[in-house]
Amino acid sequence: MQRNKLLIFFSIVVPFLALVTFFILYISGQIDFSLYKSYLFGILIAALNFLIGFIAVRIGLNKPNKSFLLIVFGAVVIRFFLIFALIILTLSFLYVRMNSFIFTTFTFYFYFLIVEILYLKNQKILIKNE
Repeated sequence: MQRNKLLIFFSIVVPFLALVTFFILYISGQIDFSLYKSYLFGILIAALNFLIGFIAVRIGLNKPNKSFLLIVFGAVVIRFFLIFALIILTLSFLYVRMNSFIFTTFTFYFYFLIVEILYLKNQKILIKNE
């Protein structure tokens, strides 16, 4: 249980520290507003993706294997189309720097994916020990 709290802690702290760092850089004049928006939207889209996946995993954990797989893979499909649409809309209608936005989105996407996988692994260990 302690590992799960640690993973949840890191899933909140690292993106928050990144947001604070980018905000400080923006306030100090090191980066301009369009670059700040690129970082902000990239982190928020990846965090939304993680939140949907985390909720799906939490719902599916207490279900039988078949239901768990349906819930998790259904959420993966929903997440894919949602994130795809949000990235297209952000690049089309908001003035963001494409390279920074894509880099930030995928960096945090993979970071959150690692946290999600570690959470599932820890849940499997906890269920196995019960």
